[in-house]
Amino acid sequence: METFKSKIEREPAPKDISAEFSSMDSSEFGRFLRTQKQELALSITIDWKDVPTARRLKAFLEDGRGQKRYATIRATEEQYRQELNVFASDVKWEKV
Repeated sequence: METFKSKIEREPAPKDISAEFSSMDSSEFGRFLRTQKQELALSITIDWKDVPTARRLKAFLEDGRGQKRYATIRATEEQYRQELNVFASDVKWEKV
């Protein structure tokens, strides 16, 4: 009987673009994202700022077009409850 070794392929770690997300306005960040099309995966982790920023992060996830994207917001439970829709859309909540 032949033995086959299964090759376990690990996905590369997503490129962290948290600093860019936090320091750019929406249009600048959109232009920046277009330069990142070659990346297989992108991730953003931020501290809670406000509802509009949380919604921008949700939009980042929804506009992946085949690219794997990950997003996390570090927030208190009170902040989390301000925009439950964002967290229901695959934005991860890291409780602080």
